[in-house]
Amino acid sequence: MPASRFRVDENILSEVAQTRARLLESQHLPGWFYTSPELFEHEIDTIFMKEWLCVGRLEEFPNAGDYAAIRIAGEPLLICRGNSGEMNAFRNVCRHRGVEVASGEGNLAKFTCPYHAWVYDLEGNLMGAPHVKEVKSFDAGNCSLPRVRLDDWGGYIFVNFDPDCQDLGDYLDEDDIRDFAAFLQPENTRLSHKFVVDVPCNWKFVPENLMDMYHVGVIHKESFGGHFPVANFRFNLKKHGYNATYESYTMAPKGVTLFGTMPWLRGKVEELFACTTWIRPTMNIFGRHDLIQPWVAHPIDEKTTRVTIYTQLPEEYFDTPGFDEKNKIYGDFIEQVATEDLAMLESLQNGVGSRAFEPGPTVKLERAIHHLQNYYLDRLMQNDDTARARRQDDCRDALAEAKASHGEARDGGYSKSFQAAE
Repeated sequence: MPASRFRVDENILSEVAQTRARLLESQHLPGWFYTSPELFEHEIDTIFMKEWLCVGRLEEFPNAGDYAAIRIAGEPLLICRGNSGEMNAFRNVCRHRGVEVASGEGNLAKFTCPYHAWVYDLEGNLMGAPHVKEVKSFDAGNCSLPRVRLDDWGGYIFVNFDPDCQDLGDYLDEDDIRDFAAFLQPENTRLSHKFVVDVPCNWKFVPENLMDMYHVGVIHKESFGGHFPVANFRFNLKKHGYNATYESYTMAPKGVTLFGTMPWLRGKVEELFACTTWIRPTMNIFGRHDLIQPWVAHPIDEKTTRVTIYTQLPEEYFDTPGFDEKNKIYGDFIEQVATEDLAMLESLQNGVGSRAFEPGPTVKLERAIHHLQNYYLDRLMQNDDTARARRQDDCRDALAEAKASHGEARDGGYSKSFQAAE
């Protein structure tokens, strides 16, 4: 594979110096960071081939042979449940000419390359290949589909293309993900709705938009933004990401739940309870008192991103009277909310590509976006002692601000409402 043509030089360091500054002295990234094909290739190498990426839910693969073939940043990936019951992930690339051995999703007992009929079992082993007996020193044992590291947490399936990556648990714990989200019990929910849409924007705009408190009362005013604490919203910054607890209507028409509070949260949270956390690089989890709703973004190219929105409900709700009708209302509503964002994301992409675009300042409500952009720059530039010091300063600023506003420390990122939920 050819090396990325993108190189960090003094000109680039100078361009992003203002983004590297502390929050209220900072500005957003230059427009070409969202449009450059060369930078996108570099991002694939430094982020998407190195980080843990969410690719689905375990309940989407209940039986041996259940599979899904996807692409992330152009890389073909095959996920399946093997005969032993274990989940597997492979590079979806035939060991003969590289054709993808599976497409779409479904259930198969084996994977047959559509080009030359090389056959692989559910563990990725080569079972047969026409006309290879005449090939000298051919070893079928060395022709398995290349494995990709796979692990799960909370019912979510994650993969990592880097065989030497840190364990998923350690990766999540760097940002206190497991501690913060444990009370939501995502492993005890089931996928009730899945919405997949290709958005004409750079992948970075998707998580940025989900952290953007400015737009909620504008774009989403008629859906869920009618009750949203924009003025005093607080992000608890972590090493790379953040978490937050706040007040918001649930994601249903007029903010009215159709199922009631999840059993394990009853008596612990109010109906306006909401929380969020970000799992780098492209997964945002949103919790309400009655549901969990993660958003996952996978880049297609520098100007196109596939967004998957999962809606999860407690297992016991699926057998209640009228479930299908109620569930459809939830599904239609989240699709409405997502659609409200689509035109704006496309406009963002067009705007940063304009010759007239100059990055504006970051404001207090954009604390999480500023943190994300600097995590992103850290990944591109690897070692930057000045940046690490600045991010520590930002975390201290956020904690001091929370103390001043609420008269309490949020040690470890926990608010009173979260502690009550535990």
